[in-house]
Amino acid sequence: MRKTFAGFMSALFMLIGLLSGPVMAQEPFVLVPDQPGGGGVAVNGCFRADRDLFGPYRLTFCLERRGTYQIRGGGVRCDGRLDFDVRRRDIFIDLHRTSCGNGVAWEAAAIDCSPIGGVGVGGRVIVPDVPVLSSLRCTYHPTVRGVSSRTFNAHRI
Repeated sequence: MRKTFAGFMSALFMLIGLLSGPVMAQEPFVLVPDQPGGGGVAVNGCFRADRDLFGPYRLTFCLERRGTYQIRGGGVRCDGRLDFDVRRRDIFIDLHRTSCGNGVAWEAAAIDCSPIGGVGVGGRVIVPDVPVLSSLRCTYHPTVRGVSSRTFNAHRI
């Protein structure tokens, strides 16, 4: 048993050495994108729709690691989760259905956004390496049958 284990460990170390290759032959990769996945523009942050959607309801959403959204208006307060994906300069958001209390819920939906105008840096001399989006042009795609998509602008808050 001891001889088999020693042979196994010897073979394992030899395999690891072959897979890793000589350390000196590898070139270090020191340049990396500022944003994971590239994109060149910082999307993280919170945005508010510039108008009500579907009646008196106003949407606010935060594009962060654990994305969230809020619906306010008409006596309703909904706080939900979202997932988002950035492809090039476009942002694709999936809202999760969420309970708003009093027997009502906000639907699951999709939102597609693109940057509009320039990127903001807050009038500072020292600016981030990656430009920050200040406004988005978004289209809300409801899942409720018979309700059409709505387009709105969303501004960073």
